[in-house]
Amino acid sequence: MKFFKDNPQKGGVQEMLIISLPMVLSMSFDTFLVFINRMFLSKLGSDYMNAALTGGLMEMVTITFFNGVISYSTAMVAQNLGAQKTSRCSLVLVQAIVIAICSYPLALALMPPAHLFLNFFDVSAKQSVLQIQYFDILLYGSIITMLRHAFACFFIGLGRTRIVMTATLAGVVVTLFLSYCFTFGKFGFPELDIIGAPLAIISGNFIAFCILFLKFFSKEYREIFATNKCWRFSKRILSTLIKKGLPSGAEIFLNMLAFQALILIFDSQSLVAATATSITFSWDMVSYVPLIGLEIGATSIVGKYIGARDFASANRSVYSGIKIGMIYSSFIILLFVGIPGILTDIFAPHSPPPEWSEIHSLAVSMIRIAAIYVTVETLVVVYAGALRGAGDTLAVMFITSGLHWLLTIVAWLFFNVFHFEVMETWGMTVLIFMIFPIFLYLRWKGGKWRKMWERDKFDYMPK
Repeated sequence: MKFFKDNPQKGGVQEMLIISLPMVLSMSFDTFLVFINRMFLSKLGSDYMNAALTGGLMEMVTITFFNGVISYSTAMVAQNLGAQKTSRCSLVLVQAIVIAICSYPLALALMPPAHLFLNFFDVSAKQSVLQIQYFDILLYGSIITMLRHAFACFFIGLGRTRIVMTATLAGVVVTLFLSYCFTFGKFGFPELDIIGAPLAIISGNFIAFCILFLKFFSKEYREIFATNKCWRFSKRILSTLIKKGLPSGAEIFLNMLAFQALILIFDSQSLVAATATSITFSWDMVSYVPLIGLEIGATSIVGKYIGARDFASANRSVYSGIKIGMIYSSFIILLFVGIPGILTDIFAPHSPPPEWSEIHSLAVSMIRIAAIYVTVETLVVVYAGALRGAGDTLAVMFITSGLHWLLTIVAWLFFNVFHFEVMETWGMTVLIFMIFPIFLYLRWKGGKWRKMWERDKFDYMPK
């Protein structure tokens, strides 16, 4: 069976590339999509671009807890695949779908608190209205996002990441076309302004979901994974998915909420600071989000070898991921240090405001400083992904969430208590971020994840 062919370089760079590269490309497509949407909206004015950043992130914050719980299905599918329990892989997906459907009304119930959070920070009146419009539309379409994520986790856990990449690319093409048409009123489409971009994103997500859904029921997957016979409730698998997934969901939720608060703290300083921050974090996400594909690859491969009880290959996978990430990070550093002015000019409005020269200067400096922590991001995502694949999700939650909130608190103190300038606060924030990977490295090196596996036995898996 081709899903179980022996790999002569278990956990090596070649295997990590085979699994991770399609996910890196897939995450790059999604990042490119968001980037282009913001670029389209930046032509309408800085407030539109800033609103797309904060409104889009707020939607991610709102559903990221539920998606985080669903995400642990990647590790469970990989563990079952490693143990050659193929029918259980499909059953894990069904439980993830149950979580997605049940999560949707809860996500909608969080809309009023999300509005309060967005309005808590002193941003411009125009940005405040636009970001809530953008957020509301995305949240109404979040059921499609969560279902797409559940199916993607199934294929990622199997190591069939090319399927996810193909679906993502199709969704991106649809989204970009509709975003351009809706934003500027092209090809007979109505000009919908800020409303058009989130509608385009929802449409693209639906196309990607349909591709994954149809592939799941294809002949190949029906024969190997019994995908047409798996539609039943499994209390044991669901409870394990929730138990192990809750820390992941809480971690991502807390991290994203801290990240959103950090951006809004910078936004509240002035329009210049808000626009420069939006430009910087837009490029930061371009550099960071593809690394999530590497993190997903680490989770999938480590989970597979944990399921097969091949701890040496699981450990080797981590170092393979770091090697790949360092090469990628070197390229990003060259861009951030070498051409920050060009990167900033891409977001210049059609009619630049009087303060554009000040915005440009600040953004260039912030982008250059961002290059300092690009390498650190590689270590964070690989070690965090490996620990999740090993089931050590609670430790990852405490480490990453604690440090993210530390960054946010420090930024608030620097602005409001010590009255630092934007560049001083940004520089200190970046320096503090540099300690992130130390704690994750020590947790992985300590090997407690191996003891957890031997203790828990992952009893949702059949003997």
